[in-house]
Amino acid sequence: GLKGKGYFIWQVRACDGGNPGAIAMRAKRAGLTHVLIKIADGPSWAYNLDPQTKVDLVPAVVTALKAAGVQVWGWHYVRGDAPLGEARLGGQRTRDLGLHGYVIDAEKEYKGTAKRIAAQRFMAELRRILPDTPIALSSYRYPLIHRELPFEVFLEQCDYAMPQVYFEQAHDPEAQLERCLAQYMSLHPARPVIPTAPTYA
Repeated sequence: GLKGKGYFIWQVRACDGGNPGAIAMRAKRAGLTHVLIKIADGPSWAYNLDPQTKVDLVPAVVTALKAAGVQVWGWHYVRGDAPLGEARLGGQRTRDLGLHGYVIDAEKEYKGTAKRIAAQRFMAELRRILPDTPIALSSYRYPLIHRELPFEVFLEQCDYAMPQVYFEQAHDPEAQLERCLAQYMSLHPARPVIPTAPTYA
């Protein structure tokens, strides 16, 4: 399973100028066991591109991190308007990049009863493409106040939950973490929880 300390990368160029060797060295120095890189946004893979050359910046960072002994996962912000296309994109990108795992970032666009069916279709297609790859759901910290999002539909086919426990401008991170964990453990199915904390501000 996934153990240790990891880090999410949103924009590759904002990390050490996008230098793969520097990113890998920083991850190693920080004692990271895994790094999660944004590999797609909705229906498009063209997210972390060099603005001048339009070259995909992700593969070189994946290679450098792997060479440093760090697991690499991909994360994908999904919207659910074209669930099969998003699943195929995320699954294919994960395979092409040789990633260790895939994270679904589902937020406000996935709220509403109509999106339950989208989530079912997305997960079935994703699992068809990635039958043995670990998959995690990254979403709101308190599922009980976001009931319109189909947490359990996603989690049925996931290995982990990675809730976004973003406790900025608050003084109770421990209490928030406990509340988050209790709520995720009350879901059916409950999955091992790997919380994501904020370090970006």
